[in-house]
Amino acid sequence: MPKKRQNRLSRYTLPERVRYLRQSRELSQAQLAKKAKVSQSTIAQIESGRKDPSISTLKKIAKALEVEIAILFASEDVLVFDLKKLRKKYNSPDKLHPTIYMALGKIIRYAKDIGFF
Repeated sequence: MPKKRQNRLSRYTLPERVRYLRQSRELSQAQLAKKAKVSQSTIAQIESGRKDPSISTLKKIAKALEVEIAILFASEDVLVFDLKKLRKKYNSPDKLHPTIYMALGKIIRYAKDIGFF
């Protein structure tokens, strides 16, 4: 399994990426299915590589996982932010360097502007 801070998702297949992202958000297959409005068997089949999902299904899954759909197809190393943890750290600015605090504020504002959360 990759380091916790930087995940090299490009090493993973699509099924492994979906599984990794789901598990990193502490979601069961059933919980992800409910959030994505697909069946639990669809999630299980995608994660096991038995089903090639449609773009429509992948959009739903990406939205439920709170990532851009491009993350599911990343061809180079990407840094995946767990936005809930980021928000938690952002809400305790005394633990952050001022420059990092300002940068995180810009990232969160941008994410809100584009409807990421």
